[in-house]
Amino acid sequence: MYFCRNMKTFLNVFFLERASENLDWVIYVLVFTLLLIVIGKLLFSYNFEGLGRFERFLEVNENQLLFGLIFQICFSFLIGAILLDFLPSDYDYIFDTPLLKVLMTGLIVLIYLGLRASLGGVAAYAFGISHDRNFNLKTNNYFRVYSVITLWVSVLLYYFSEINQLTILIVLLLLLIIIRAYNYVYIFKNQPDKQSKILYYNILYLCALEILPFLVLFKFLNLW
Repeated sequence: MYFCRNMKTFLNVFFLERASENLDWVIYVLVFTLLLIVIGKLLFSYNFEGLGRFERFLEVNENQLLFGLIFQICFSFLIGAILLDFLPSDYDYIFDTPLLKVLMTGLIVLIYLGLRASLGGVAAYAFGISHDRNFNLKTNNYFRVYSVITLWVSVLLYYFSEINQLTILIVLLLLLIIIRAYNYVYIFKNQPDKQSKILYYNILYLCALEILPFLVLFKFLNLW
């Protein structure tokens, strides 16, 4: 692929390529996610224009489900690229290349996020938690874009720079936690429902929509 070859040349000029590794698969992942972002930019230009200011982003009425899905896919595969070194080798006879491992990990993360959202919806209904779904979707999409940007840069630095990899992972984790924290703060502060102002209600919301789905999926995987 002509674009990939040019990108590889660019990386070799500005970054250090590890001689002992074939990192073409990293370039494929970065190019793939970048192309998805470009497609998102072409389809949802107003969403991108609103990224500079949260209030402006909330005013945009473009398809938030598809916009969020594009960045969810990017998020999943970039997470897969970061986690590659930590994956077990039990299934190496099936997934015998780094790219296959990243693709499978990305699919697993994507499926997990979908199941978590579904279980969160069921939990919200079961506990009688009312929330503005459109507002939450827009808020999550807004901060997900910044998470993807952070991951994209981190993958680039993790594999092509001289910076200590552990340092990159720690900084990445801190940045993702900060972004997620801001996400929750905006949801809790701006939720139209007056109940969202109550601390107990916020704790119940967090447990039902975030923690409970994770625990259910973890229990299911253990039994399986």
